[in-house]
Amino acid sequence: MVAANPDLAATRPLAPAVLRGLAALLLFGVGAVHLYEYFADYYRVVPIIGDLFAANFASAVVLGLALIAPLGSLPLVRSLPLLGRAPHALVALGGIVFLLGTIIGLILSEQGTLFGFHEYGYRATVWLALALEAAAAVVLAAYLALEARRMRPSGTHH
Repeated sequence: MVAANPDLAATRPLAPAVLRGLAALLLFGVGAVHLYEYFADYYRVVPIIGDLFAANFASAVVLGLALIAPLGSLPLVRSLPLLGRAPHALVALGGIVFLLGTIIGLILSEQGTLFGFHEYGYRATVWLALALEAAAAVVLAAYLALEARRMRPSGTHH
């Protein structure tokens, strides 16, 4: 019985925090790769795509920071009915949508064109971005699963 073991029960709150921290690091990595490609791979000169790479960097950093910020202690956040109950869960959901959008954008630009741009071949940086994006999405999904279990009323057993 997990509940009977005080050592295991005490570590439960740690798991979501570790997942949030890991997801933040992965998001920072996603942002860093896109910033690198923006400058080193000259995406900054590609119309629309360059702006999307810069926005990807900024979005990844903001989402990562929001995951590690103490959102629940902010009075404004606490006062909002849904957001106050699970602010990091909503950030995690937004992160998954962001990451899937980034992956889909790459696939579209590889298979055809995206805003007139066609990506040719997967270089090491593209593979790295995909790996970080996929890993971050998986970690965020695991965090959401833990949060869903935590928020379920205690009388519900499935």
